[in-house]
Amino acid sequence: MSRLARSTIHRPIPSMGRLRGVEHKLMNGSLSQDFNHTPPQNREEIREKSQLQAVVAEAFRLLKEGAPERAIAYIAPFSPLAARSEIGCYVFGLICFNADDPRDALSWFDRALNLKPAYPEALGAKAIILQRLGRPQEALEVFEAAWMLRPTDVEILFSIGVVRQSLGQMKEALDAYEQALCLRPDYCEALTNRGALLERFGRFAEALECFEEIARQRNDDSVNLFNMGSVLQKLGRLEDALAAYEKAARIGPPDPETELNRGNVLQKLSRFEEAIACYDQALLYRAHYPQAFYNKGIALQGLGKPHEALAAYDAALGLEPSYCEAWCNRGNILHELKRLPDALLSYREALKVRPHFLPALTNRANVLLELNRFEEALHSCTEALKHDPNHARALGISGAILHKLSRFHEALEALDKAAALNPASPEVALNRGNVLQELGRLPEAIAAYEKALALKNPYPEALSGLGVALKEQGRFNEALACFDQALDLKPDFADARNNRAGLLLLYGRFEQGFADYESRWDRSNAPRKIFESKLPYWEGAPLQGQKLIVFDEQGLGDLIQFARYLPCLVDAGAEVTFLARRSMHRLLSSLQGPIRLIASVDPEEDFTYQIPLMGLPRAFGTRLETIPAAVPYLKAEVDRITQWAERIGGPSFRIGICWKGNPHINLRRGMSPDHFAPLAALPNVRLFSLMRESSLTEAEGSRIPDFIETLGPDFDAGDDAFLDCAAVMDNLDLIITSDTSIAHLAGALARPVFLALKQIPDWRWLMEREDCPWYPTMRLFRQKQNGEWREVFDAMTRAVAEKLRQEPTPATGHDSLGPSSSSLRHPLAIPSGIGELIDKITILEIKASRIGDTDKRAHVEHELALLRQLRMENGFDTVSLAPLETKLKAANLILWEAEDALRQHEAEGNFGANFIHLARQVYKTNDQRAALKREINIIFNSPIIEEKSYNDRRA
Repeated sequence: MSRLARSTIHRPIPSMGRLRGVEHKLMNGSLSQDFNHTPPQNREEIREKSQLQAVVAEAFRLLKEGAPERAIAYIAPFSPLAARSEIGCYVFGLICFNADDPRDALSWFDRALNLKPAYPEALGAKAIILQRLGRPQEALEVFEAAWMLRPTDVEILFSIGVVRQSLGQMKEALDAYEQALCLRPDYCEALTNRGALLERFGRFAEALECFEEIARQRNDDSVNLFNMGSVLQKLGRLEDALAAYEKAARIGPPDPETELNRGNVLQKLSRFEEAIACYDQALLYRAHYPQAFYNKGIALQGLGKPHEALAAYDAALGLEPSYCEAWCNRGNILHELKRLPDALLSYREALKVRPHFLPALTNRANVLLELNRFEEALHSCTEALKHDPNHARALGISGAILHKLSRFHEALEALDKAAALNPASPEVALNRGNVLQELGRLPEAIAAYEKALALKNPYPEALSGLGVALKEQGRFNEALACFDQALDLKPDFADARNNRAGLLLLYGRFEQGFADYESRWDRSNAPRKIFESKLPYWEGAPLQGQKLIVFDEQGLGDLIQFARYLPCLVDAGAEVTFLARRSMHRLLSSLQGPIRLIASVDPEEDFTYQIPLMGLPRAFGTRLETIPAAVPYLKAEVDRITQWAERIGGPSFRIGICWKGNPHINLRRGMSPDHFAPLAALPNVRLFSLMRESSLTEAEGSRIPDFIETLGPDFDAGDDAFLDCAAVMDNLDLIITSDTSIAHLAGALARPVFLALKQIPDWRWLMEREDCPWYPTMRLFRQKQNGEWREVFDAMTRAVAEKLRQEPTPATGHDSLGPSSSSLRHPLAIPSGIGELIDKITILEIKASRIGDTDKRAHVEHELALLRQLRMENGFDTVSLAPLETKLKAANLILWEAEDALRQHEAEGNFGANFIHLARQVYKTNDQRAALKREINIIFNSPIIEEKSYNDRRA
């Protein structure tokens, strides 16, 4: 499955439209009106007011000259005079306010209001001070009191709007600005703040109208041009927005926010280099500007410069360690660089700052999905969906995770919801196709892949998925075209190459198929390598005297199937070490040849080559006609065979059955145990479950039909795998199974086995044939229609019934219903020495690996199977025999090579020194061979001891 696409980079953060302040300008121009508002009553009042006016005028002069301390010092002696009138208190408050002494200013305004509570100017001034002191709720109450006295005062209404906005009361603030504009439609400050709020509410067209009205009055206002640019940007009018920002930058003072937003527009226009220049300019104006570094990182990412982008995000975080978006984008870059653990650390930092930050939660889930940490990934998505149940991306990733967890119906539900919320997502369409394919709903899967390709083309991942679905429909040529096209677009696309490998191998095109199959280590669901080394891989070089380590991989069925190649390595002269799961060692110890089995590697040990187990067919250049198919190559333990013979007992036709394997890989390969009912109805047939009780859920265990006998809780309950199963198989007349490791075990033991296959099976079973080139005793029964097992079981039932008619009561458990059964009936009993038997087996093993002709090879393998069976039944398989057998096989291999060379020399008429040397090698090796056979006969007390007579020609 193709991996899900990463989240889009978090959008650059624009500066919002700027608010106009509400602080009053210096009021010296209107002071005379304030002083004359209340006429003096007597000569003394006239004198005091005149003196106070002079003091105030001098204080404001000092303020204008930039000497606030002198202004305050100047008025201090006149405080008692000012305190006697509300206007004096008010004006002294203004002086303190403008001298940046808000607390004294507030005291003077309170004195004025004590003298005259209904004093709107003092109320307004007090409210401004309270807002300045960070007491906005009190400021609002005072402004509203002033407004009650002057309901048509637009300045007070405007100020009420500003305070409400600072309190987060945005709707009420907007109402205040609109009331002010009803009284004065050309009030630019109110238009500015109304526009900024409308922008915040997403009412961009109305906001633009406000800024355009200001522009008609003040075309050279850089702040208004900035705000226009912000709204035009959000309306998608990028070129107009850029023009507004450029004019603001040209006529206004140096401004980092203008450069930041100008860069954002250029970035949206994919003019990344120019955007970066703007961000750099912003950083010249303000070095401590994390947003500029952050947006620069995004632009660098757009230019395909991830390392420079990472440095920009790090710079932003150096200035602002709690910058959540920068942590998140840093994680995205690290994900892109395949530094997945580091990416997770970045997302963790983002979530420390904002635990419910959805981009960090979903991106973290995506990385965990890629790391196959599915439960953690699902938890991350679940957290995101708690806060936004309709978050399309979280739903899409959840669907992909649930797919990996084989929770296909839940996965489809999540992906359907994601598709409804975001129908234009090609990733969701792709993942829907993957899940529908797993559910066997192939026409819908194909439609989903085609939708993905319609939304995004080229899309190699969708082509690969489509190819798999077409293959499952038997449309092989179309499937191959899809895989080829995906690889043309993306040559390093391991998933597509691996999928093509499966199709080519299914065709029997082993050379290219096994070459493509090497991509399995790089696919999205790659198997884990249990051995990592810098050793060279063995690619078919001569192995005589070389140390080779082979390491186990993938499933148990794969291990059993390809373990046949290990003796071939020994035959080629290698010293073979097999690194395999410990649970398989006892079974594998029955392989021919000295093969060392280990569960861990000594780091000090040296090897010449390494190779994964499933790389051996390619290294040997395996073709259909050269598959090493000599069976049995595994053997059950004799004591266990006897024990199970006693437990199973009874002269019946005994069939071992298996109906399901690994639930994560065997969807649609398995079937219900009820399908075996027709077989159970045959006379004298007993069915035995070959499934361990621990492999079944409680519900599955309770649903096993009564006609199936189970083998008890101790059946293969130990640490070693398949020991009981192999011994039981030796006591059965037939094994019937779905595509599981049980099928491989039965075939490797040369037991008769019926394999029930889905319509388009796994590659190793090929197409349109009933026999299996990997297992000569296996017969294949294929679905004619996808998902339909009835016809398969009807055919198997007829085959068993026919066998029962031929032999109503089986004499032993070793009759075969496989393709070669008729030739195994009545072998001749010819007296022979045990050494001769072992010698013959080694010769046949060499022939089986060397003869290319299919018919000839089949005869050799048939004979080899008979002799191995004879050897096993008579117990000629002991530890003491192994070194003698190895030497005997080595002698026969030398003879094989020497005799081939002699024939070649004879054909060429070359009877010189080399011909004589080879001839001597033949008779000397034959002498060694005879001695080895005689030693074997003596060890086993054979009634026949081979002797050899020859003249001793020693000089």
